[in-house]
Amino acid sequence: MADVFLSYARPDEGRAAIVAEGIEAGGRSLWWDRRLASGDDYGLAIEREIDSARCVVVAWSKAAHDSLWVRAEANAALDAGKLVQLNFDGARLPLPFTMIHFLDFHAWTGAREQAPWPELESRVDARIRGESVPQPGPVIDAGGVEIVQPPEGRLQGFDRVAILGWASLGATLLVALCVLLAVRNQVSAAALGLISVVALAVSLALLGTSAFVLGRTLQASRR
Repeated sequence: MADVFLSYARPDEGRAAIVAEGIEAGGRSLWWDRRLASGDDYGLAIEREIDSARCVVVAWSKAAHDSLWVRAEANAALDAGKLVQLNFDGARLPLPFTMIHFLDFHAWTGAREQAPWPELESRVDARIRGESVPQPGPVIDAGGVEIVQPPEGRLQGFDRVAILGWASLGATLLVALCVLLAVRNQVSAAALGLISVVALAVSLALLGTSAFVLGRTLQASRR
């Protein structure tokens, strides 16, 4: 049983080998497809190793994005709560992995003291210990530029949509209450008309704003 399973696309084998060497140099055992023997059932062997590993490091790239094997391995890791992600070339990750924190390795030159390698080790060790991975702080690339990434597992923007949606629902309930009071002759028809017009205008404005925010949020999540 290995501590770490490494998933990558074949065109990235050179960079993946450097990551593999770094993980093993830190005293962690590692399994990747170079360990496959001739005659092995690849599917069964990979499934067995993912199940037994304590952490699965998925190295994304344009090639990995298009690889059914990498996607399948990443899905298995996500379901098991073992996933740690890095990105070799800045390519867009496939859904739902674009909504989960990943480490930007596009400028990494292979040095273990260079960011973001220390954070990768921290997140891998947390998975190996069975702990929640550390919450992401500012990620600095090799050029000293801060890389802003969303918190793990959260699609930013939907909290605002929820607030607007509840406000719209409140305005609708206000109109319903006024209708009920009018039926019971506790509110005049004129007052009911005025309140209904105002509440309807507010509700429509809130719904329109909610749709705009939701559209922008979904558009941003695809980048």
